[in-house]
Amino acid sequence: MKRRQWSQWAVCASLAPWALSAQANNLNRSQAAPAASAPERFTIYIPGSSGGGWDQTGRALGAALQAQGLVGEVAYVNKGGKGGLPGLAEFVQRHDRDPHAIFVGGMVMLGAIAVQRPAIALNRVQPLARLTTEHLMLATTPKSGFKDVAALAAAMKQDLSSVVFTGGSAGGIDHMMIAMVARQLRLDLSKLNYLPTGGGGEALELLLAGKAQVVVSGVGELQRAVATRQVLPLALSSRRGTGGVPSLTDRGIHTELANWRGVFCGGGLTPTQNDRLIGMLRQATDSQAWRRQVRDNRWQSAQSFGPDFAELLLVEQAIANAVTHMLRLQA
Repeated sequence: MKRRQWSQWAVCASLAPWALSAQANNLNRSQAAPAASAPERFTIYIPGSSGGGWDQTGRALGAALQAQGLVGEVAYVNKGGKGGLPGLAEFVQRHDRDPHAIFVGGMVMLGAIAVQRPAIALNRVQPLARLTTEHLMLATTPKSGFKDVAALAAAMKQDLSSVVFTGGSAGGIDHMMIAMVARQLRLDLSKLNYLPTGGGGEALELLLAGKAQVVVSGVGELQRAVATRQVLPLALSSRRGTGGVPSLTDRGIHTELANWRGVFCGGGLTPTQNDRLIGMLRQATDSQAWRRQVRDNRWQSAQSFGPDFAELLLVEQAIANAVTHMLRLQA
């Protein structure tokens, strides 16, 4: 308990400057400023590979911004790998003072920060909004021999190192979840065989190529492969199963975990520029175009803006630090 308290204090000390700045900038503002005229070009920086959850979120948000007439042309920049940290560093370098650029991030990045301790972290950008949450899915191929999660658990108990898992970055939420499953089964976590990738799209490719036996990814990232029967869903990380897929808890493996995704802007933006972006995000996420994307991707809306999101990040980073330490996750 004392270690977790220290971890939370340390994270608050390192991240508090932008959290306090966000609160001061937004003091006595109940609503963000409305968007001005739409810029000719808008950049959405996606620190993950094509087809992954960040990519889906970024492109869905861009489409909603365009549908509302808030932006003109949208340029999507994908820079995947290592939990999005190379993409974060590049965004800070190129768009620190750019009021027409935003950066997509989420819980995956907090795990990567906890494990890799990079020189450039989220204290170099300003939190704009948390948008969605999403539960995770364990899935395999129909030919893997794992007909259900009980068969998978049996194989893990027999020889954990023989089961090859894949998902997002080392230390990210996919890695966290399978480590939590192994811990629930009272297995030696040092024998966990996990292949990190730049995102859900790459992880699925590894699974289908036979280089991994089980993939851990967001429900929305896998739903097309499930619908076409390329993959067999085994379990969800939600409290209860849905759509005919049981939860891990339903099958006696008490593990619940949800991913969230949000957006950030450059740390060099002024309070007025920051408010303008928040206003645009409020309008875009209140649109039918965005709501349709949330429904179709089976996300859950979880909107939090400005200083509320900044405060949430302090707690989430402390949790990520504690979980990665407890599970002994390494890059």
